[in-house]
Amino acid sequence: MKASNQAGTRTFAAVAATAILMFGAAAAPASAEPDELSVIATFEGERIALADGWGQAGACVVDVDGTRCYRTEAEMDEREGLSIERQRRSGEFFAASTCSSSLRLYQNAGFGGSVLHFSTQHTYINLWGYGFNNVTSSYRVGACTSYLYDGSNGGAPIYPGSTSPYSSASSMVSGWDNRISSL
Repeated sequence: MKASNQAGTRTFAAVAATAILMFGAAAAPASAEPDELSVIATFEGERIALADGWGQAGACVVDVDGTRCYRTEAEMDEREGLSIERQRRSGEFFAASTCSSSLRLYQNAGFGGSVLHFSTQHTYINLWGYGFNNVTSSYRVGACTSYLYDGSNGGAPIYPGSTSPYSSASSMVSGWDNRISSL
């Protein structure tokens, strides 16, 4: 009987530990944002945790190869070959159906301040890991429709302004300045 109770206790402990590992993050308060989930970017040969601050970086590009930051948007465009005019001149301009262009979120109205450039598709992206949660004040949409959300992981409500291909807003719809948490 004693051996049976010990085996049952071990089984219960193993199941409880598995449940904590699987569901522990979901049970954490919404405000819990563990530092270990901060997006790590490269900036001038160094690694920076964006959720802890951008330092001297002013523009970051996020794509399948990772996250790279630069001092200015112009430097990012040049180094990453993102300038639309440059792409047109070199014949690299793709049809809109390929969704080759990005979504850019700006810290300030009028497309100013820090900029975060995304070219990833078909996934929810939480902005707090990029140090950009509740920071967006203007945006430019590339070739594909984008969706901006107030909550994390695409949580409602959804941003009511136009986010269709090639739309932009130099300021957010009333009540939405510094409110976007995910896309």
